[in-house]
Amino acid sequence: MPAAGANGVQTRPARWKRAEAGADLLRWTHEDPARQHMTQALEKGPGPDAIDTSPLSLANSLMERSYMGVLRPLVVALIVGLSALLCVSLAQDDPPAKWVLLTSLIAVLGVMHVLLRQGRGVLVSHLFVFSLIAYTTVSVAIFGSVRSAAVIGYAGAVVGAGMMLSRRALVAAVGLAVLSISALTWAEQHGALPAADLNVGLKFWALHVLILVVVGVVVNQARHVVRQALLEQRNEINLRRNAEQELRITEDRFARIFRNSPAAIIVQSAQDNMVLDINPAFERLYGYSHAEFVGTTTDSVLWLNPQERMLMKREMLAQGSVTNFQAQGRRKDGSSFNALIASTLEGVGPGLILVTNITDISTETRAREAARQSQELFSKAFDFSPMSMAITRVADGTFLAVNNAEDTVQGYSPEELIGRNSLDVGAWLNPSEREEFVARLRRDGRVLGFETQMRHKDGHLVHCKLWAVIVDIAGEPCVLSSNIDITEQKRREMELLELARGVAGETGERFFHVLVEHLAMALDADLVMAGEMQDTGGIRSLGLVRDGALMPAATWPLAGTPVGTVIERAGLYTFEHGLAKHYPDDPLLGGDYQAYVGIALRDADGTPIGILKAAWRNAQVDSSDRHALFSIFASRCNAELVRLRRDREIQRLNETLEQRVKARTGELLASNAELESFSYSVSHDLKAPLSSIDGFTALLLRRMGPRMDAEEQRMFERVRTNVARMHELITALLSLAQVSRYKLDLQPVDLSAMAQEWFDAEAAREPQREVQTVVQPGLFAHADRRMARIVLENLLGNAWKYSRKNTAARIEFGAHELTGGTELFVRDNGVGFDMDHAAHLFKPFHRLHNVSEYDGSGIGLATVHRILERHGGHIRADSQVDGGASFYFSFESPAPA
Repeated sequence: MPAAGANGVQTRPARWKRAEAGADLLRWTHEDPARQHMTQALEKGPGPDAIDTSPLSLANSLMERSYMGVLRPLVVALIVGLSALLCVSLAQDDPPAKWVLLTSLIAVLGVMHVLLRQGRGVLVSHLFVFSLIAYTTVSVAIFGSVRSAAVIGYAGAVVGAGMMLSRRALVAAVGLAVLSISALTWAEQHGALPAADLNVGLKFWALHVLILVVVGVVVNQARHVVRQALLEQRNEINLRRNAEQELRITEDRFARIFRNSPAAIIVQSAQDNMVLDINPAFERLYGYSHAEFVGTTTDSVLWLNPQERMLMKREMLAQGSVTNFQAQGRRKDGSSFNALIASTLEGVGPGLILVTNITDISTETRAREAARQSQELFSKAFDFSPMSMAITRVADGTFLAVNNAEDTVQGYSPEELIGRNSLDVGAWLNPSEREEFVARLRRDGRVLGFETQMRHKDGHLVHCKLWAVIVDIAGEPCVLSSNIDITEQKRREMELLELARGVAGETGERFFHVLVEHLAMALDADLVMAGEMQDTGGIRSLGLVRDGALMPAATWPLAGTPVGTVIERAGLYTFEHGLAKHYPDDPLLGGDYQAYVGIALRDADGTPIGILKAAWRNAQVDSSDRHALFSIFASRCNAELVRLRRDREIQRLNETLEQRVKARTGELLASNAELESFSYSVSHDLKAPLSSIDGFTALLLRRMGPRMDAEEQRMFERVRTNVARMHELITALLSLAQVSRYKLDLQPVDLSAMAQEWFDAEAAREPQREVQTVVQPGLFAHADRRMARIVLENLLGNAWKYSRKNTAARIEFGAHELTGGTELFVRDNGVGFDMDHAAHLFKPFHRLHNVSEYDGSGIGLATVHRILERHGGHIRADSQVDGGASFYFSFESPAPA
């Protein structure tokens, strides 16, 4: 794992940085023409012909090229000096060999000068060194002794080779010079050389002057080269220091970008695929940690499909980089995702690295696939829809696309419509109608069942319905629309309307006369009959039309006729032909009719009560429209027949109603008298003995109290308590009976004020209790004031009683709105009750709590229920154990559903 840098950001591995260093060196050589030769090494890379790019080799190369700057002035100086020496040699009549040698050397130097001007310095340096060795060797041989001043040429050649040539060339120059001196020394020892001329003169002086001048020029140029090298070294140090500083800044910036990038990044060695680094996004995407994945040498675990990996490698080898490569990635847990990969090579030479960016495009891929499927689905639905569909521009109504369904409205083919305007082809009778349609479309976004008329291409008008919705195509609002031809539907509607107008004002048996006449005309039937079942088993005609004439009512038998079959079936019973063969003995049809349709008319419980039928003398073609029209008339006929039978029943009931009312009134009077007698009996016959028992037990307790022990006194108290309890029950029962007989005096009652008065009285009676009471103001009811007070006293009293054990008791009287009106409520946070027993809540004497805990007669809620029923209202309860109770009631509105 890379070590953390000074700024807290992890630095990159050393192998990664070596590649960057090579790139910096490449940029450095490009900045100075004197270092351009190093570019060749960086570009060639490893190989047998590669140039050595080590620091020592690069320095030697730079030195060689710098010393080549000595060649030009040296060559010029030698040409001038040797030319002067040639003149002296000619003036002294030296042997031809000497001036020929000088001339040859001057010619070689001239060639060198030309080559230098062509920039071929390396060739000139080699030519200069080895030409000087050759000249020195020949000069010494001509002079006849190795003690000649020309021997210094060997030293000059070696010095020049050391300055300008490579190590191998230097060794060759030294070896050649040594070999030449050795050969000359041996030749001189054995007398193979001519006798040496040891006389000095002008030529001797000129030669030594030339040697000194050349040495001076070389030394001066060498000094210049060294000085220039030092300057360049200093500049190079500064450049490298700046480059390193920039590298650190760039590296820090890159590391931050690398770590904070939302895209997964992996860095690998290009040589062996070793993973050098991964960023946190990579860890999140693949599930591998930095520690477990960095240093591995295979990335195959990241690919779901090995073929995709090989395909990317081939593309990388062919192009050097890969962009927008889509593949299936595999996470550590085995799950897969859609990946978009971009990979490139960075650096040069052995430090070459592969930097790869991976982006999870699963969401985008799913979205594109969903869009593709949606587009395909829309395209198929559009192209294969049996309904005529089109896409037009909202702006001008130009048809952009039309499906291949048959255009029953206008009769155009898709080719005839595409590119044309909807107004031009008669889709709209006038521009204002289209403007209205477009305005509705823009306002609502769609138009459903828009009825209009369009012009067929042959000129006639067609009634149609139009469905349309706005869709966006390439940023432009368009209309996707479909239409259907409703001309036939309109025709049937008009027929039904005319028929409905004909029978609308008729009722009773006259209705059936009109109905059969209109139905015969609508169906072009030879016979139509509406009949009612008779108790005798036949069927009586309510309306009968034969050959356009209304026939008198008659009763027909069922046996041997289609009617007997019709009443046993549900739905239509039809014959298109051959009716006479099946029912030749029908007395009404008489064997003259071939086609038939009939349906049974039924009561609400399904009992057949009549029949509607039509017959034709000629065979008919099966027609769904005729059947639908017949069914509509049958439905109307059935309803009228049911109503007619109900009217008859009502008439029969009305005839006996008065007698039944008188009898019922007598029963009610007797019942009320019996109830009054019972109430009197309760109040007089039961209350009087109880009062006597209560009085005598009190007298006995007062007289015998001192003589009774504690158990006897307790028994007397129980007797008196039960007598009081019995008295209370009788009083409550009497009150319940009185509520039923009490005449209500309905008037507006302020329930809020009445409830507040009750709360104030209870608070004064029990000042030690702390109860939070809430009364909603402004609650009125149209009720009897005395009965309303009984209702509130019972409900508020129960809430006060059953919240006694709660130290933070709260009782609320209010109202809320329901669909049917306002509903009042009394709510507390007392002990509550189990809703499983709610069905017995409003029955007399039924209690949900023990009488020892909470007193009461068990009549209160029954009384409330009776009072509210008499007012036409309702009451219901909602509660849970230890969660309080809520009673919802109303004096006027019915209970909510």
